[in-house]
Amino acid sequence: MPDGDKANDLKERISLFVDDLKKGSTEGSCNVAIKTINLLIRIISQTKFTNARDLLKHVRAEGRNIQAGDPSENIVGNMIRRVLKIIREEYRELVCQGSDGQLVSDVQSLSISDGGDEEEEDYCKSTPNLKASIIEAITELKTEIEGCVENIAALAPSYINDNDIILTLGRSRTVEAFLKNAAHKGIKFQVLVSEGAPFYQGHVMAKNLALAKISTTLITECQIGTIMPRVNKVIIGTHSFMANGGLKAATGTNIMAVLAKEHNKHVIVCSSLYKLSPLFHSTPKHASFNKFASPAELLDYEDAELLSKVEVIAPIFDYVPPELISMVVSNNGAQSVSYVYRLVKDFYHPDDVEL
Repeated sequence: MPDGDKANDLKERISLFVDDLKKGSTEGSCNVAIKTINLLIRIISQTKFTNARDLLKHVRAEGRNIQAGDPSENIVGNMIRRVLKIIREEYRELVCQGSDGQLVSDVQSLSISDGGDEEEEDYCKSTPNLKASIIEAITELKTEIEGCVENIAALAPSYINDNDIILTLGRSRTVEAFLKNAAHKGIKFQVLVSEGAPFYQGHVMAKNLALAKISTTLITECQIGTIMPRVNKVIIGTHSFMANGGLKAATGTNIMAVLAKEHNKHVIVCSSLYKLSPLFHSTPKHASFNKFASPAELLDYEDAELLSKVEVIAPIFDYVPPELISMVVSNNGAQSVSYVYRLVKDFYHPDDVEL
């Protein structure tokens, strides 16, 4: 464990990060992911441990404290679980190397890779260079996340054609970069932006696209059903992906996806893979799926008499079931929603799903 002034500094950093989560002062999922990774790197670098098992327990315990700041922020939990998986992988890689740097026999390698209690016992072996290897691997993950939006935007010409009419909702930085890159490649298309009431992030999105010389029209949610027959495709962002391929996206996304399905329009989701969560929407322990905004976003305080007679619920997120999604464009290319289960298995260890 860290000690002295370093320990106090670390506790202060964790406390500040948790406060930021509670206040929602960090804008953008990428920024949340990067800040989480930086904090986890500091935790690991200042932790004294004798084996990987001790480190896993410590990181999981600190991860629970961090996640408690905002249980509905899936990105934080995703990064904690990705780091736990990295610790396991780096441990196995070091154990699978002999003292002279040669690989051990295949039989021994297989025994190390087995699950269950035997695997848990293996994490007790001493691995001198484990900390340096883990920090290097986490730094590589951080670099990958920083380049996610650019990698997704580079795929835009493959999915946007000349004279397309594209519908989107609110503001997604990934979708914004995706559309701008298509326009930069000389593709002429029109974008209809639903304003995303009651937060009206669509206003910012429409302004940014218009400044990029993209033909943009701002619409209200009640117009979506009317203009859907004219639309060629729906391109949306998401806050996170659930383990079954469903979306946790901005309010209004579900009804847009339902209408698109009704009119046989493709729904393309632009999302970085760090948003992929091993949790399910219907998991009882995941009761904190949604967050709720202040009713002041919908009704003025001048209507105090009315407010005393009604209950106003303003959810921030919608759940969009996987059957309404046509394709996911990620930093690793395009994937079908049915492939999500495989990605979850690649990115997360089953023992780390519950922190």
